[in-house]
Amino acid sequence: MLEFFAEGPTSAFGVFQDYYVNEKFQGRVSNATISLIGVLNSSCMAILGVVSGKLCERFGYRIVPLCGVFILSLGYFLASFASEPWHLLLTQGVLCGVGAALTFLPAAVIPSQWFERRRGLATGTVNLGIGVGGIAWTQFNHLLIKRISVAWVLRLTSIIVLALCTVSLLLIKTFQSTPVQQRPNLQSLRNRNLLTFMAASFFTGISSLVPFFYLPGYAKDIGISSSGGALITSIANAASLAGRLAATMFSDYCGPVVILLGAYVLTSSSILLIWTATHNFSGTMAFGIVFGLGYGAIFTQTSAFVAKFFGVDALPVFVGLYYTVSGFGYLFGPPIAGVLLEKTRSWGSPYIGLKLYCGMPMVIALIAIVAVKVNMRRSAA
Repeated sequence: MLEFFAEGPTSAFGVFQDYYVNEKFQGRVSNATISLIGVLNSSCMAILGVVSGKLCERFGYRIVPLCGVFILSLGYFLASFASEPWHLLLTQGVLCGVGAALTFLPAAVIPSQWFERRRGLATGTVNLGIGVGGIAWTQFNHLLIKRISVAWVLRLTSIIVLALCTVSLLLIKTFQSTPVQQRPNLQSLRNRNLLTFMAASFFTGISSLVPFFYLPGYAKDIGISSSGGALITSIANAASLAGRLAATMFSDYCGPVVILLGAYVLTSSSILLIWTATHNFSGTMAFGIVFGLGYGAIFTQTSAFVAKFFGVDALPVFVGLYYTVSGFGYLFGPPIAGVLLEKTRSWGSPYIGLKLYCGMPMVIALIAIVAVKVNMRRSAA
């Protein structure tokens, strides 16, 4: 439930972006500017991961997320009264991002405290909330924005988040096999495999949000209806859900690195081989499915990876560190992609610059994961 409400709406932001650019602020703002709203949301949520982890260690996994739920709900409520783009940057962007950062960490960390043998399955199952949230929020936003206005969609979101997340947090219970270390061994930060993995997370952050933010607008530009664009985004989120399920089923047998390697192959190839070559509904749908499968698998394995190499007690800080590094990658993703889109519209294929910019960082991340795999094999030998 926490993943559903804290991270799910991020995958559905493309519907808001398309509405803000083409209707609410038509002719006043660019895609790059509006994408900053979603980027600030995701970046604040990710970059504040370490802070959230330390606060949870200090004050507990109920008090801190409850504060986060209130801030998240307040952000959506205030965003409903926005009349200028900068109002949305502060509310739907920063305020919602801070609230989500304080809210989602327990869902990412607590399953790994309770499970050891099936840790990958446990964390992956919880992470399904993101995929389900992406599907539900995309359709929710698309169907209601024009029927009851974007303001009331944001207000309804605020009410739903406040009510259901509060109930979820009241049911949370932590478990520690050993006392929490207030100061985890930071010498682990010198570990070459960890540093390489963090580099992969940075480049993944650059690429991962671009399709979700720009698919609705891209669909409209190639002649697909707004409903078709929302459908493609929903299918991409559904594929993400399937990718998470597959990753959870196999991670305890194959290991998180193997799962990540396969996931990066899917995402990078889907962008550079499928998306760059397609300009119709069926091809774009195929891209959404393949990209979603890989994307979903990538983001199910973080907690299991950290727990395997650095221990359960390091989870709050090191998982937070992973998200922090990804958050800096988000800052370089959709905004620069939007600038490239505007600069390359006169080309024969106006989205080609955006597509290449989206695909190349994912290839670099793939190379980094391969390096981790090779180093692990050498160490084992």
